Amino acid sequence: MTDGTLTQATFATAAKQFLELSNKYQDSWELVQSPTWPSYLRKSVQQQLTRLTGTTDVDDDFAEFEEVELDEDPSAAQVDTVTTDLYRFEYHVVYSISYQVPVLYFNVFKSNGTLVRLEEAWSGFTELAGESREQLRQMLTQMEHPALFKPFLALHPCQTANVLRTLPDSQNAIVSFLSIYGPYVNLELDPRYGLTGDQKNESGENE
Repeated sequence: MTDGTLTQATFATAAKQFLELSNKYQDSWELVQSPTWPSYLRKSVQQQLTRLTGTTDVDDDFAEFEEVELDEDPSAAQVDTVTTDLYRFEYHVVYSISYQVPVLYFNVFKSNGTLVRLEEAWSGFTELAGESREQLRQMLTQMEHPALFKPFLALHPCQTANVLRTLPDSQNAIVSFLSIYGPYVNLELDPRYGLTGDQKNESGENE
């Protein structure tokens, strides 16, 4: 992975190792076999997100989620301006044959079952400073899922190899990839994934 790219075999080994860790940590990832594409990782999770209403001009169900701390003074707390919604995130880590890197595809479903649109997703993810949010707008796009042939939101892989190239000592490319890209779309890895190198090396052999 010195140039930041992965062979299909390396991705498959990393995915298998990642799945073993997920099972160990009860993190609910699964490996999906596809007849038309290399196997990929999938995880579905529900997340309750809180947003402030009336603080943005964007009039949609996914606008500017923020963590809210109400003032202890009841007269200063506008409780009725706070809205909490439940969303279902489905994440897929798929190998890109053309870019030779992992790609994070995902869809977000509202509580009524409708999909979050790309324009909503651009402004809807939390914990991002202004510079990071602008970077998200440049990365986040809509692409056809190569195994399912359906439109998914995705973080475009054009710079992924350059990012992974800065991590030549990574013990598992998928752990490194998700640690960097996951937070942009509300996907946080259990810190124990960082212990991968203490258990197996990237080839899957015991150290």
